Amino acid sequence: MEAMSFVLPQPQLNAIAAACQQHQVQRMHLFGSALRDDFNPGRSDLDLLVDFKPIEPGALVDAYFGLEQQLAFITGQAVDLVMADAVHTPIWVATSRT
Repeated sequence: MEAMSFVLPQPQLNAIAAACQQHQVQRMHLFGSALRDDFNPGRSDLDLLVDFKPIEPGALVDAYFGLEQQLAFITGQAVDLVMADAVHTPIWVATSRT
């Protein structure tokens, strides 16, 4: 099996940065198969741990779904967002705060 890696050109990275700013993202981390050799662009989704800036609950819902949609459009991949506040595993907490 040929090793795959997930690499985006600079214009897409710039679009992701703009989407993060638009949707009040404080931090975002890629995890899962996109970081491993078994990543398959035709089948794999992008798993992203996201931490939003403090915003009102209604605005947070809009930011979450807006970001998810925009990232899928930019990358051409299905996107699975996991909010950092929803993760309580000590390893995730430790690594997401660095």
